[in-house]
Amino acid sequence: MSQTLDIYFATVTGNAEALAGRAQDRAKKAGIPARLINLSQAEAGDLAKGGVAIFIVSTWGDGDAPDDAQSFWEAIDAPKAPRAENLKYAVFGLGDRGYPEFNAFAKRLDERVAELGATRLADRHEADAEYEDDYTAWEDRMLPVLAAALAQPANA
Repeated sequence: MSQTLDIYFATVTGNAEALAGRAQDRAKKAGIPARLINLSQAEAGDLAKGGVAIFIVSTWGDGDAPDDAQSFWEAIDAPKAPRAENLKYAVFGLGDRGYPEFNAFAKRLDERVAELGATRLADRHEADAEYEDDYTAWEDRMLPVLAAALAQPANA
């Protein structure tokens, strides 16, 4: 397996970052090279490079992206954002059903990455404030999917 799993996260309270760290640990234990990337450190062009990625993101306030994702979101939402045809990805969203715009950032991110030509490896998963069981089940389902995607040639 020569490709690396990119685990992007955006967080306000630290929950998404903690889950991203868990995903990285579990991937590494399964023999999958993985790196954590805060969306504050990512650029739109990173998606154009392709590969396999998961996004673990929270929604802040009334449907907003966390502060650490604002610049990245503006870059990929721009009309001339780079295409991402060689990217395979999945999204796990953290939210709170007490807000009218439940998981809005995860939804917008998922839809925009697909619009840029990327291939979804699984439907977006949206978790509520009590996310532990949801996340564990999602991770259990995703690990073999990610391993299979990473085992394919980069352009497959």
